[in-house]
Amino acid sequence: MLINLQSIQCRQICDPTRRINILTPINKGGPYNWGRDLANSLITRGYFAKHTYKLTELLASPLYQKADIIHTTVPLAYRLWEHPVVFTVHGDWSMENNIWKLLYPIAIRKANIITSSHFLAERLNLENSIVIPNAVFPEQFKTINHTYKEIVNLVTVTNLYFKDKANGILDILRVLNNLPKEARNRIHYSVVGGGPYLSQLTQETRRFKLNIQLCGELPNSREALQNSDIFIYYSHHDNFPIAILEAMACGLPVVTNNVGAVTEMIEDKKDGFVANDDDSYSQCLLNLISSPTLRARIGNESRKTIETKFNWKNIVDQYIGIYNQLL
Repeated sequence: MLINLQSIQCRQICDPTRRINILTPINKGGPYNWGRDLANSLITRGYFAKHTYKLTELLASPLYQKADIIHTTVPLAYRLWEHPVVFTVHGDWSMENNIWKLLYPIAIRKANIITSSHFLAERLNLENSIVIPNAVFPEQFKTINHTYKEIVNLVTVTNLYFKDKANGILDILRVLNNLPKEARNRIHYSVVGGGPYLSQLTQETRRFKLNIQLCGELPNSREALQNSDIFIYYSHHDNFPIAILEAMACGLPVVTNNVGAVTEMIEDKKDGFVANDDDSYSQCLLNLISSPTLRARIGNESRKTIETKFNWKNIVDQYIGIYNQLL
């Protein structure tokens, strides 16, 4: 059954017998966090929602499901039950080291498809997919009070399990290293994130004369964001980085290269900066470093964007509309 986007109604169902099973991988990355947050949001709206992520349960999932709807980020190519399936695609499986890779084309033909961005829908040629963006809980993030500082704290939160993201950090270091000496002396740069490329990155940073701290993976990156002044991001392959949403929720101005769906997240020069080359990236940084007023203005706008466009309180209604039609 294909979902008719025009007919989706977002009225709430508060019947506790309605069961939604949400299936995601076990790793603590974006799909896992999305599944956890979707389940929690649905529970507050009266659903019985279960987040399934353990490998043994995922392997058994094609055999039996006690639910009205199965909402999955794992490709269920074959199954013995006939409940409606909603399949959310978060990334380009053809370019990622994904153990489920070969099952995606089959699973897509058998499910109602959601993508997290128009960029991804076009890249994967998923013409019938519905686009529902990622979201955060803005109330969980303390907003920053931007004031003049002699040392301005820059931060990146990323996943160093991917080479493209690690190379993005090297690009940032190259940009920072080419800033005028006066600006370089005013910045402290923290990189939050763990993974196999962390040790290699540690070696590479030694050739840059910058004030850099590689923090590794932290239990909660929120504190690092809330102790910073500017969020900077660079990647060679991405879709819809949750880290950017979290930075915006803190009221941080964001500077990023034009990758993936960032132009769907940020309106350039209004609630952040999307740079198309190193020169414009550098200029955005210089402007923000020198002006706490600009940091405050862009940061305030970024927080408003999160509250109105990327807030789980609103985004969950779009999922509810889909479930309503399927049920």
